[in-house]
Amino acid sequence: MIIVFEGIDAAGKTTISRMLKVHLEDKGFSVALYTYPNKSSIYGSIIKLFLDAKLSLTPQEQFFLYILDMFRDREGILQSLSKGFIVIMDRYFTSTIAYQCAQGFDYSFAKKVVEYLDLPKPNAIVYLDLDPKFAIERKLKQKKSLDIFEREETFLAKVRKQYFIMIEEGYPTRNWIYVDASKSIEEVYSNVLEYLNHYLHL
Repeated sequence: MIIVFEGIDAAGKTTISRMLKVHLEDKGFSVALYTYPNKSSIYGSIIKLFLDAKLSLTPQEQFFLYILDMFRDREGILQSLSKGFIVIMDRYFTSTIAYQCAQGFDYSFAKKVVEYLDLPKPNAIVYLDLDPKFAIERKLKQKKSLDIFEREETFLAKVRKQYFIMIEEGYPTRNWIYVDASKSIEEVYSNVLEYLNHYLHL
């Protein structure tokens, strides 16, 4: 199965996904963890330049770079699933849709691209919800300089709204799990485990 962690910046996706990986491996599961953007890949390295404001990219260019960064892992993901692995995603194409459609990229077209590329669909998406203002405050405590997406409260509010559109629509799965990410990381992780155990019987 594929479990995706989504949410705006500073929601705790990376930390929680890593904690879940350790937990599942301790329980005897084989786990593969993917984090996007993969800044060590050719596409991810270009994305990093953009996030660091060293390169200008249109929403269209951003969208296809992010999607290609994921598409390059498609066969590896399918192989892991065929071997019985649980695949955890720290962001997935739902994140790309949220961020680039918040900049004006066409939502319907974005979904068509994902469908055409036949990217593996998630079984569950854990949405870590966080108020944009709080997200920026939290991120500033983590690092001195914020990237192009992390520092814009108004933009993050648009991204959050786009997530809620997908949740309401049930795209690409009805199994969206809403978690309040404003609490401590321990509380958030405990809630994530509780919900996943209920929905997926891990």
